[in-house]
Amino acid sequence: MKAVELTGVSRLEVCSRELAPLDEHSVLLKVEAVGVCGSDLRIYRNGDPRVSFPRIMGHEIAGTIADKGKEVRGFEIGDRVALGAHIPCGVCRYCIEGQGQHCVKGWTIGYQFDGGFAEYVVLNREMMLNGSVCELEDHTPFDEACLAEPLSCVMNGLKRLSVRPGETVVVFGVGAIGGMFISLLKKMGAGKIIAVQRSEERRKLAWKLGADICIDPAQNSVTETILEHTGGYGCDVSIVTVPSNEVQNQTLTAMRKQGRVLFFAGLPKHLTTELNTNSIVYKELSLLGVHGASRLDHQDAVKWINRKFIDMSPFITHRYSLEDTEKAFAATEQKLGLKSVVLPSRKP
Repeated sequence: MKAVELTGVSRLEVCSRELAPLDEHSVLLKVEAVGVCGSDLRIYRNGDPRVSFPRIMGHEIAGTIADKGKEVRGFEIGDRVALGAHIPCGVCRYCIEGQGQHCVKGWTIGYQFDGGFAEYVVLNREMMLNGSVCELEDHTPFDEACLAEPLSCVMNGLKRLSVRPGETVVVFGVGAIGGMFISLLKKMGAGKIIAVQRSEERRKLAWKLGADICIDPAQNSVTETILEHTGGYGCDVSIVTVPSNEVQNQTLTAMRKQGRVLFFAGLPKHLTTELNTNSIVYKELSLLGVHGASRLDHQDAVKWINRKFIDMSPFITHRYSLEDTEKAFAATEQKLGLKSVVLPSRKP
C-alpha cells in the first residue's frame, strides 16, 4: 500500500508498505478521508514521546471495511465507518467510568499505532472492542465523517460547560475547532456569540457559522469590546481554542462574576503562564479544561453528522491527495481556511 511516513522531526515521506496480516480480531480499513489535526502538526514539528519513527500519523479517519478477522462481530466487509482517536484498554478506572480518553495506557491511532495517512489502516483488537468504530449512513460524505473526531472533542467541552440558552459566549480563535464551537452554540440557543480572531478571512467564516460579533484584537481592545456588548458585566462563558498564555490571561478580565472558562488548547511545553488567581477567587470563576472525547461523545458526533443536525461541509476548505499530504500540513501550519482533509483513495 501507499502511505506517508513521519521519518523524523519535520520529515514526511511517501512510501510503499506491505499490508500487515490480519489476526482474527482485527479489521482492515480502506481510508477514504483523514483530517489534519493541530496535534499532527505538533508531532510533525516537535515529535512526541508516544511516537516512534517511522510512524504513519492521522487519527481523524473515515473509510470502508476492506477485510476482517473471523472473530469480528457487528461489522461486515463494505461497511462505511468513522473512527474515534483513542484506543482504550477497557479495564482501568477511567475506561470503566466511560472516560476512555483518559485511559492509563494512553493509546491513540497515529501515535503508538499507525494511522490514517495511508491507503489502509489496521484496527486492532483493542480498537474493535473498546474504541469507537461507528457506522455511517450511505449519504454521509467521508470527508465530513472524518471530522466526527474533532467534533466529539467540541461536544465534550460543551458538555463540561453546560451552556444555558441566552448566555453570552466568547470564542477565542476561529479555526476548525472554534468554528465548530460557534456552530453548535448557535444550535444550542446561546444568546450572543462573540468571536475573537485576527484573520479577516476567518472572521468572515465566523459570521457565516453564527457569530453575532467579531473582534479583531489587532484593532480593538478585546476586554473593552466584550464589556461594551454585555452592559459592563462581561461574558457568561469563554472558550479558548488557541495555545496562547496571553489569551488565557486576557479571558479572565472579560468574565462576569461566576462565569465559566474552558481551556481547549494546551500550551506548547516552552510556554508557561501566570494566571491572575485573584480574578478567579473574587469573581468566583469556574476554570475548566478539556482533552479528547469519550466513546459516547464520538458516537453522538457521528449521529449528528449522519442526521445532518450539523453541516460539516463549511469546515473543509482544502482537500489533498495522499501524495500531497505535506501540502496539507503546510496549509494547516499557515492557517489557510479552516480544515485540510487528505483523500488517500481518490483524487480530490
